[in-house]
Amino acid sequence: MSVPNRFTALDGLRGLAALVVVFFHLRRELRDLGAPETVDRLVTGGYLMVDLFFVLSGFVLARTLLRTDGLRSAARFAALRVRRFMPLHLTGWTIALAGVSFAALCQALNLFHTPEAGAFTHDDTTPRAWITSFFLVQGFVGPLFAGYAAAWSLSIELWANILVVVVIAVLAPRLRSLVGPVALVAGAVILSLTPADAENTVGWVAFGRGLGGLGAGMVAYELYLWLAARPGRKVRAAMPLGVIGLLLVVLACWERELVRELRFLPMLGLAVLLVISLALPTGGPAQWLLNRPVAQWLGSRSFAIYALHGPVLVTFELVISLAGLDQDAPPVAAALVSATLAGTFVAAEIGHRYIEQAWLPRRKAPAQPAREPVPA
Repeated sequence: MSVPNRFTALDGLRGLAALVVVFFHLRRELRDLGAPETVDRLVTGGYLMVDLFFVLSGFVLARTLLRTDGLRSAARFAALRVRRFMPLHLTGWTIALAGVSFAALCQALNLFHTPEAGAFTHDDTTPRAWITSFFLVQGFVGPLFAGYAAAWSLSIELWANILVVVVIAVLAPRLRSLVGPVALVAGAVILSLTPADAENTVGWVAFGRGLGGLGAGMVAYELYLWLAARPGRKVRAAMPLGVIGLLLVVLACWERELVRELRFLPMLGLAVLLVISLALPTGGPAQWLLNRPVAQWLGSRSFAIYALHGPVLVTFELVISLAGLDQDAPPVAAALVSATLAGTFVAAEIGHRYIEQAWLPRRKAPAQPAREPVPA
């Protein structure tokens, strides 16, 4: 059975999820603008989209992961993942560091309206924090939001990918299909054993979310292959599950506190249901929505949106702070929301075109057969 090179509905889903994360980081400004309680409650649960990203990553990478044969192949996969993550990450990291450095310079020269606290004294902006963020290990060792807020999940995803591919590489071929289920169970066990008040973006909880999500995505891929190989009633029955899955994810955001108390485990099942239903060629309203041009544009730029929106937001917050404006004032909050959204989309377009695409490996064009000489 041939498997599509791209699942366009999943691209659209990834794009909408990235946009939800942007609004999650703008939740304070939306409250200042008087957003309805319903909107605030949904937006505040937007951090659950990270778990959806982990599952999507596991699903999309499962085919490549399961074909890994030997440590040399694993090293090649790891190098490609580093090449995929680091350029945009270091771009966002540099923007964030430049902002903090400029704030420190303004404090030293007593320029503008600088805050009293030192620019490099907060736990998330110490030299150790910037170093751990540079190497994308802050999801394991902290601090909380070292570098910029979204980088912790990139850290967890990158190293969980590398861990899983190394395990697959050293196993016998007949055992490799077990790696996804084992990763899912291991992640679930880790999450179950962590206290409910543990920080969810650093350490064991973060690793459990990443490992469990990656394993859930690989399990979803195996289930997708099983269903797709049996066209007919089973596939047609999956059509309404796309809409149901989207509604359940919205419900999870609404009941975010309950999902967090349950250590994020409900998101794994919901994400698997949603991903499989959207990957199957069923059509339906959910696939129609996610294949619209806007959703597809967001999907193609989703990684750039996710990696760069935090540094863009921090930059505009710094400008407002140095100007001495009240960030809680509705006009200022409105300007910050508008500027952050516009700046994120512009940065994502530039980052996607000139950074992300530039670092992707180029496929060699097939050799052209030699032409026979034309008789004179």
